[in-house]
Amino acid sequence: MKTLNLTGTGLRCLIVGAASGIGEATARRLGSNGHRVIGADLPSSRWPVSGSTYSQLDMDITDNQSVQAVVAEVVARLGGLDVVVNTAGILGKIQPSSEESVEEFDLLLRVNLTGAFALSKAVLPVMAENGFGRLIHFSSTAGKEGVQGMTGYSASKAGIIGLVKALAKEYAAAGITINAIAPGKIDTPLLNGKAPTAEDLQKIPMRRLGTAEEAAALVEFIASPGASYTTGFVFDLSGGRAVY
Repeated sequence: MKTLNLTGTGLRCLIVGAASGIGEATARRLGSNGHRVIGADLPSSRWPVSGSTYSQLDMDITDNQSVQAVVAEVVARLGGLDVVVNTAGILGKIQPSSEESVEEFDLLLRVNLTGAFALSKAVLPVMAENGFGRLIHFSSTAGKEGVQGMTGYSASKAGIIGLVKALAKEYAAAGITINAIAPGKIDTPLLNGKAPTAEDLQKIPMRRLGTAEEAAALVEFIASPGASYTTGFVFDLSGGRAVY
């Protein structure tokens, strides 16, 4: 089995949702540590304009052909794939389930869950052929606990947990670990610039939001030798908010 040292080894990495937030922080961190990183995000995304440590490609995770084309392009450029991190996702509206349309619910599933499956399906055979891989999907505390007014989002993120646990068992003997990260409130553009309320902070034992950089550091650990015997697991990133 291939061994992994995250210091200057030039690992071949694909970060999906890399234009901003946790994805951008992860791509920047891995790129700064000497790895070969390609970031992918929507064609409409506004990428950082300076100091980039990674290449950029357009990808729509709801379009399976786009996913397959980008994965093929990354493999062609890098000669394979070692680490794939999927941070792509949308929140949707906060509204009662009785007001959430089937179309809104379906969009949340297509972006947050079906897209994750399409990406997994595209990259896992590449990793299996190489006998090594680290696949990391982002779920949410909403997927573990459910959030009132966010039925579609909660369901889509719960689906990520089931997806990861099933795939992890399937590929465990192939030298691939597949894990999820479940953030609570993280200070990223996904919050749309809304400052946390006192009530929000009261629910977090650490009394603060998490940062994209802390998420990137956790990604780096999951891809490291220190986590090589952990697969099918959901890593908490909630400042102590999660109850299990």
